[in-house]
Amino acid sequence: MKKSIKLVTMLLLSSMLAASLAACSKNENNESATKTSDKPENTVGEETKEEPLKINLMYMHTYDNAPKQDNRMHEWLLENKNLDIQITAANTKTPTDKMNTMLASGDIPDVVSILTDDINNGIANKWAEAGYIIDMGPWLDKYPDLLKYSDPAFNQVTYASKKDGNMYMIPGNPAGNSEIMTLNVGPMIREDWLKQVGMNAPKTIDELYLVLKAFKEQIADVNGKPIIPASFDNFRQFLMYSWTGNWFNISEDYKSMHWWFNDPKIEEYMVFMNKLYKEGLLDMETITQQPAQYQAKLSSGRVGFTINTNGPMDTANGVLKAEDPAKRFIPSPPLQVPGLKMPTYQESNFSMATGLVVSKKFAEKPGNVERLMEFLNWSMSTEGATILSTGPDGEFYVKNADGLLEPKPEVKAEQDKADRSFETRSGISYYNLLSAPVIPKATVMAGTDELIMAQDTWQPGVSLQDIPFNFSGTGQAWDKNWPNLWPEISKWEAKAMFASSEQEARKITQDMLENFKKIGEPEVTAEKLKLIDEYLQKNPK
Repeated sequence: MKKSIKLVTMLLLSSMLAASLAACSKNENNESATKTSDKPENTVGEETKEEPLKINLMYMHTYDNAPKQDNRMHEWLLENKNLDIQITAANTKTPTDKMNTMLASGDIPDVVSILTDDINNGIANKWAEAGYIIDMGPWLDKYPDLLKYSDPAFNQVTYASKKDGNMYMIPGNPAGNSEIMTLNVGPMIREDWLKQVGMNAPKTIDELYLVLKAFKEQIADVNGKPIIPASFDNFRQFLMYSWTGNWFNISEDYKSMHWWFNDPKIEEYMVFMNKLYKEGLLDMETITQQPAQYQAKLSSGRVGFTINTNGPMDTANGVLKAEDPAKRFIPSPPLQVPGLKMPTYQESNFSMATGLVVSKKFAEKPGNVERLMEFLNWSMSTEGATILSTGPDGEFYVKNADGLLEPKPEVKAEQDKADRSFETRSGISYYNLLSAPVIPKATVMAGTDELIMAQDTWQPGVSLQDIPFNFSGTGQAWDKNWPNLWPEISKWEAKAMFASSEQEARKITQDMLENFKKIGEPEVTAEKLKLIDEYLQKNPK
């Protein structure tokens, strides 16, 4: 009997174990089926690729063209970053007006790159107040590398909304940061003419006079027309800085100041320009010529010296070197008056050239902003900045003997044309949305040989930004009187330049200084000093 009970018990246990094993097997099969059914057909062992992130980006600038639609960088980003960035350019002379129109309509592209001046920053913050763009503060906290060349205090004062203090903009890299700034303003002189007269590029105003005189006496006519030793457009004021130092001059204790147009030292500038004119060394149309007229003269080969941004130099050189590789403008050193400080042509500061805002509509789709920010964060890496600035590995740039990337000869030839046709066709630089630099530098400097030369040649004309002056802002006196002050200088320049004698030029200058006292200069100066004082009280140096 006991044996029978024991046998039954064993049979029951065996049946229960078999049932349990069968149930486990069934569950595993069900789970496996469930997992398999989550995958689309014919994709066993593969992950479903995420849809490309489409970003409609607008450059709200005055100077940019959009890249060609089917360009290499767009193709590369689609393949490697799963991004479909469609770029359009506002191509307007009045981005402020277009931004105001967009404010009225509420029609904001996914991402907008704007020039970061006070007016445009203010309009962008109005977009924020209207709910058209999103607060970027939390994202900038999550991706601090985006601001690694930036200054938090400067950003807050300059770009943040005055109403809620939020940052609705991703600032671009500081245009004036001493590590990454590109020098683009300074004197330019014909290298081939210097060789013909056997002289070096001038470093002082006195040397400039001697060089211009040698040009007039020794350089032959060009295409039957007399050469022009020196020609200027509105950038002639930088020549004035040889005496005044900068466009403003403020005492170390911030108690007194002059603007360049009412600095007593401007008298010597007027006398110098009068001397150049009377001796036939200065373009007679310096005061009146239009930009196209001025550029045509540089490109004609008739002009020996000027002061400007590198753009006109590069454009003229494209024409001159096509005729004869030896003909070109080169950057010339800043011009100093003995006994006076070096003039300032550029400031090293924290200001941005551009900034990005993101539309609320774009941000409403989950994952859009996260994917955009991941791309921007990658853009700030050495790998990202290098690829976006030079293209896919080995296609446009190769390493030289120093291990630095430089453009292939055929690419360099296209870049030297200074018409951006290479950039628009290839997409190089357009997708580097924050203008991220490569530091330490992995590439030779982009640009023409002359622009590269300028980085060392013009360096003495760079100084640090005067923070209290720039941060203190302006007021009602400025708004009321400044529009009347700035244009006056050209009228008096013309009078002094065409004066019959040095004595008359000096008398005209003194009359000019008295005139400025009557049309708002003292009020603007007093207001600015007051604003600086208030700023310093809140923000001690």
